[in-house]
Amino acid sequence: MSLRPITLSLIAVITLSACGQDQNKLSGSGCELPKDLQSLSGTYTADNIGINKLGKHIGTTTLTITVDSDGVIEGSRSWSSASHQGHTKEGVTTSGDTETVIGVIHPQTCEIGLAEFGETGSYRGRYMTNGTIDLLLIESGDAPLAIRNTYRRQ
Repeated sequence: MSLRPITLSLIAVITLSACGQDQNKLSGSGCELPKDLQSLSGTYTADNIGINKLGKHIGTTTLTITVDSDGVIEGSRSWSSASHQGHTKEGVTTSGDTETVIGVIHPQTCEIGLAEFGETGSYRGRYMTNGTIDLLLIESGDAPLAIRNTYRRQ
């Protein structure tokens, strides 16, 4: 007796069962977006923790976003630090800057992707069930950096 037909049948049943379930529960993301995505619009603040070519970077950051009913995001992200420096998109060393961002939020997974104008990096993250937004920024090139933020609504 061959186990192959039984194994293939079992795989098909498991696959079909998983397809009918809420993908957020399957992934463990705990994704719970408000029904009206526009209600995510607002101002969020966070500690700015990371590293750039000048070394470790600690400061604060503000994310101001407008989200439409399809989850399309427009806004800005500003940062500042009293003790560390970063760079503007022109490469000038500074202790603060504001960047224009655009992006999307995925309504089934709560994943967020943002892009800055004039920069090479991109933000990836997630809207969390407690209402915070967790983001990572990774940029390569002449002014590389890696930053993590947990934004809380103001």
